[in-house]
Amino acid sequence: MKSAKLIREMEKLEIPKTLEEMRKIQKELSRKVITRGKFEADYVIGVDQAFSGDTVISACVALDLELNVVCNVIHAERTEVPYIPTYLMFREGPSAVNAVKKILKKLDSDKVCIMVDGSGIAHPRKCGLATYVGLSLSVQSIGITKSKLYGFYKKELKEVLDCTEIFDEKGEKIGYVLKTCKKCKPIYISPGHMISPDEALKAVLVCLKGYKLPEPVRLAHELATLTKKKGCLTLDSF
Repeated sequence: MKSAKLIREMEKLEIPKTLEEMRKIQKELSRKVITRGKFEADYVIGVDQAFSGDTVISACVALDLELNVVCNVIHAERTEVPYIPTYLMFREGPSAVNAVKKILKKLDSDKVCIMVDGSGIAHPRKCGLATYVGLSLSVQSIGITKSKLYGFYKKELKEVLDCTEIFDEKGEKIGYVLKTCKKCKPIYISPGHMISPDEALKAVLVCLKGYKLPEPVRLAHELATLTKKKGCLTLDSF
């Protein structure tokens, strides 16, 4: 079953009621992930989310390779799924996907790379939020997190742009740790879908602008946070 079809079938089902059901879905999806591919995008889209009660506020910001903002969108929808570490795709995934769909309609090119504030394959079941987004839309995606969810590495990072590989328990490379600025802790990068670990690192390096997070994700975070602070949200606000 192709990944997009699998996601569509999953969306028709009721929300998984047990962690066992969620794990089964994640493991099935992880077998569809492609961890090869070059970073050749015309646009990089950052995705981040905020919450107002049970409403997910998904922000997307599209940048060109000069890091100029091309367009942005906000999407909001309710979720019944509680916060459970390593299962965020069930809580945040549908809203994130719908936001990305909206912004893709505004772009002239199909060469896009999605950077998601969430894990890719550096995840206990190789299926984080960035993987979900990439599989759902059959687009190149990268996971960016501010703390380690899963994986093993040894090198201590001291200087700006120091990096080291992240491995799984079998010794397979699943991403990178990268120190992006002098006074900040490192970020964790892993492929979501249709890109290799090395190319995911390359993409992030292209999108750095002196802050901890790559610019697409940083701006999406600011947009989601600002939207939440405005308050008075309804599902028709966007």
